[in-house]
This record gives sequence, structure tokens and C-alpha cells, in this order.
Amino acid sequence: MKAVAVKALRETPELMDLPKPEPGPGELLVHLTAASINPLDWKIVDGIYEGKRPHVFPLVLGVDGAGDVEAVGPGVTRFKAGDRVYGQFLHSPVGTGTYAEFATVPEGIGITKIPHGIYDAAASAVPTAGMTALQAIDALAVPRGKTLLVLGARGGVGSYVTQIASNNGILVIAAGRGDHGAYLRKLGAYQYFDLTPSGFLNDFKFSQPNGVDAVLDLAYTGAEFERSITLAREGGIVASTRGAVNEEAVAAAGRRGINVNLAPNSALLDRLSSELASGRLRVPVETQVPLAAFAEALDANRSGAAKGKTVLKI
Repeated sequence: MKAVAVKALRETPELMDLPKPEPGPGELLVHLTAASINPLDWKIVDGIYEGKRPHVFPLVLGVDGAGDVEAVGPGVTRFKAGDRVYGQFLHSPVGTGTYAEFATVPEGIGITKIPHGIYDAAASAVPTAGMTALQAIDALAVPRGKTLLVLGARGGVGSYVTQIASNNGILVIAAGRGDHGAYLRKLGAYQYFDLTPSGFLNDFKFSQPNGVDAVLDLAYTGAEFERSITLAREGGIVASTRGAVNEEAVAAAGRRGINVNLAPNSALLDRLSSELASGRLRVPVETQVPLAAFAEALDANRSGAAKGKTVLKI
């Protein structure tokens, strides 16, 4: 089968011919038709799980995918051959990814059936970004009518947060680098700030002199994240998807801080499926390219140049 893989961590990914996998006990064999690109994909190649999880090589990239169940291993009860499924395929050992024609995945992780009316490319763009967005919103617990600032809102997670939060009556203020106001307003944001100009802080504080009720920072760490703390009102909440929150430091500034660490599961994905099926959630697929064009698409994701979600068609 064709697959994008590396022979060792920190090597350059390449398109390879690899053996078709076989499902083990409790596993599905999925004939993939689409895989979406996430920052986690290249972070795995860079060694984010080195020493923490076992790896197999050649290591096939990709955590999110969609396709048809071709076969099931012994003990599988939730799915059967022919089911259309999507989800986050990441499991141990790391390296049986979705940038491939086939992949195996345990049935008990964040995998579920594709809702009727949703095409595979769109479904593949939901799992990691969508579940992260939903888990972040759950953790923030912003009441209806209150304000949420999303920093780094133009990407996949930010696009989902903007929609889900606004659908729940939260006033979303989106911020990103570049002219993306029209795009994010279509998704439900009522205000947009370009983070690029040096006057962003003054513009924001003029608009929100007392700060917002909650800040979700998808973009910054270190000193740049510390600036994010001041954008929340005193007594407000600040969250990071990049592990930037030091709870004691945020508490000393009079706010509450949390790090959002995705724990993927089928219950989260089923909630997203309901939103997709109802039409309340738009999948922000901005770019679709063939599997062979993975390199340019992966580079765009790494550089932060990509808007919305990019999907590899397999």
C-alpha cells in the first residue's frame, strides 16, 4: 500500500510502498479515503512521544482519518465490514497512521460511524481539532452571554471553538494573524482582531476595557502567553492547548488557569457527530490535495500558513 512514513524520528517523510496491515484482536482494518493534517502529525515525527510511547518503523504519519471498515479482528462488537467510520487513530505503538491506504485501529478509542450526509473528507477533518475544541469549551464552562477570546482562531481548533461556543450563546471574540475576520464571522464570531499589528493590545483593551470572561490561547507559550493572562478580567479564566499555563502564576494574577490536554474518546466524537448531522457545525475544510502532495501541505501546517483544515485525499 502507499503510505507517507519515516524510517526514523526527525527524518523527512516520504511516500513509501508498505505491506497492508492486518487487524489484531479488537481492531478494525480501515480502507482510508481521507486523512486530515494536524500539528500533532509533524510533532510525532519531531519526537513528541519519544521515550513515552513505543513506536514502530517505518512510522506512518497521520492521526485523523475516515474510510470504510474492510475487516474486523476477533472480539470486535461495535463495527462490521462495510461501516463508514472516522476518528483519531492514534494509539500505541505510534506509527500506524492515517496517511496511508489502510490502517488498523482499536475499536475502543475515539472512532465512530460517519453521520449520514457527511462526506469522508469532511469527516476526516473533525476528530482531533473538533474533540480538542469541545473539551476546551467543556473545561472553560463559559455561561451563555459571556465573552470568550480565542487566540489563534483561524486554524482547525479555533474554527470549531468559534462555532460551538457561539452556537451555545457565548460571545466569541476571535483573533488571528492576518485578515480572517470575514471567515470567522461566518463561523459565529461577533468581533475579530488581527494579532499582527503592534497595536493589537491597545485596540483590544479599548474595545474590552475590563477584559473578557475567558481566554482560550491556541497559539502562544512563554512571555507571549503571559500577555494573554492580562486579556481576561480579574476573576476570569485562561486556558491553553499548548501546556503554557502555570496555575500558580495565573492565580497570582487574579485569574484561574487550565491546560487543555485532549483525552480522545468516542463519546466526544459522538457529540460532534450530532452537531454535524444537525447542520449546526460546519467543517472548515479549506484545502484538499492528493496523498502524493503531502509535503507542501505538511509544511504549510508547520509554518502556521494554513487556514482551517487541510485534507489528504487517498
